Formats: sequence, structure tokens, C-alpha cells
Amino acid sequence: MDIIKVAVLGPKGTFSDMAFLEYRQLMKEHSDKKGKKYDIEAAYYPTIDEVFNAVCDENGDNQCEMGIVPLENTLDGYVQRTLDLLLEKQVKIIDEHMVPVQFSAVANAKKTEDIDTLYVQFKANGQCRKFINSLENVKIVTTESNMESYYMLEDVAGRAAIVPGHVALEEKNSSSNRMVLEGITDAKNNHTRFVVLKKDDRVSFSGYSDKEKIRIPVYIMPKSDRPGLLYEILKEFYDKQINLISIMSRPTKQELGTYNFYIEIDAYAARVSSIKEALANINKYNEIKILGIYEEED
Repeated sequence: MDIIKVAVLGPKGTFSDMAFLEYRQLMKEHSDKKGKKYDIEAAYYPTIDEVFNAVCDENGDNQCEMGIVPLENTLDGYVQRTLDLLLEKQVKIIDEHMVPVQFSAVANAKKTEDIDTLYVQFKANGQCRKFINSLENVKIVTTESNMESYYMLEDVAGRAAIVPGHVALEEKNSSSNRMVLEGITDAKNNHTRFVVLKKDDRVSFSGYSDKEKIRIPVYIMPKSDRPGLLYEILKEFYDKQINLISIMSRPTKQELGTYNFYIEIDAYAARVSSIKEALANINKYNEIKILGIYEEED
């Protein structure tokens, strides 16, 4: 049986791991309908950079066929490192998957006043601001993953960690004496959008029925700065009534004050010809990298 290895931002128990497990089930259901049999395994990496490298190593020693990384969160917006690497690396987005995200706090303490150190993952920080701001005289330590935050608790008095709700529930149901504070996320309707990556930067506009809703993320890299540059880009989409659900500037990292533009096109596949025409017109005066074309998740 063939094995597909997927690079996942780990370790086990993270929301990235949850995204992988749910997406793996969807992949298996899809393959079963087509009569294909293969096993799907996760390979866990501690950083987003290492997930990308596992999929598209510059030396060609690719360890995984696919990767899953967080792209956007309801409360904290886009993951900046993912955006940077989508431009820098030879990858394309082939799919997306949404995961509901709720956090709890676990502490080696009997009350919040006893907490002196809080471990929190870099994106979780922006999703639990009300709870974090309610703590006084607490040292905040940023981590790479929610499970790293959890492991940093050890048995040291005064330490606390912001962790996924399902991890805190297991802690609450155990014989542990740790304090568990549930529901500390700033909003109940909080989701993270994960994207599925493959090595390759070639994309195809074909293969979709006209009624399918598609997402097309694109980087536009101006060849020079000039007045009206952004207006010219946006006008191409406006004239053809193409909907953009996101547009943001990202530093080129070459010269202060110079920027690339990340956009996401949201449309039905029936509009593909208009989208291609708009991008072709923009490409006359700018460089373009199409990051993928995939069916939008309901």
C-alpha cells in the first residue's frame, strides 16, 4: 500500500494536528470513492519553516508529499510567516480546511493570583487577549506551539499555559491537581483556516465545473513604485466584477518602503476566463505568482 507523508506543525495534540486528522479522513473518503487505497501518515515539525522545507527542500530531498500549515485566524488574522514562505518557496496551495479553535488555561496554581509565568503560542496570544490582560505581574513566554506551552508547565509552581480546549479537558478529567480555566478565547466563533501544500508552483485553471466556488491566492510584485499603482491593480478586478476577499501589503525585504501585494480572489469557476484576463493585464506591469487554485470549503 502506498504511503503519503504529510508535514504537520506539531507536536501531536495541536490544532494543526487536528486539521491533519480531519483532512486525512476526508482524503480517505475521497480515495475510497475512486477505488484507491493508500495510507496517510503525519510527520511532525516544530516550526512553519520546517514544514515548508519538508515539502520543498531546496536540495531536492523532499521528506513529505504534502504539508498543512495555518494561514488565517478569525481573531488574529493572517499568519505572517506562512504568507512569506508562500512567496519564497516553490509550493502551491491545493486545498483548505477550517478548524474551530477554543483555548483554556492550565496552571500549577490554585488561583490566578498565584500565576507568575504564562506560556502561550505566538498566534494563541492574539486570540486570548482578554484573559492575558487580566493577569497582573505575570511573565509572558512565547512558544512555537500550543503543546510546547503545555509541556513547559512541568511541575513548577506558578507556571501556567494556554492550551487547546481538548487538551485542557483531558487535564480536567485526570487526577491532576492543576487549575483549569475553560473558555478563555476572546470569541466563541473562532476558526483557523489551514491550507494544504504540495511542491510545485504550476497551477491549472481547468477541471472545475462552472458552479464550483474557487479560491485563488495571488502575489503581485510591482516592478516599480508609482502613483496610482494599487488603483490600477484593483481597477482590473473591479472592471470585471471579480470579488477580492483579502488584500494586504507585504514588505519585499529588499528596500524599506517597498511592498508586494497578497490578494485572494473569491469566485465561481464560471468566471475563470475573466480572472485570467485580469491577471494577464496586471502582469504587463507587475510580476505575478499564483499560489494555487482550489475549491473553497463550505
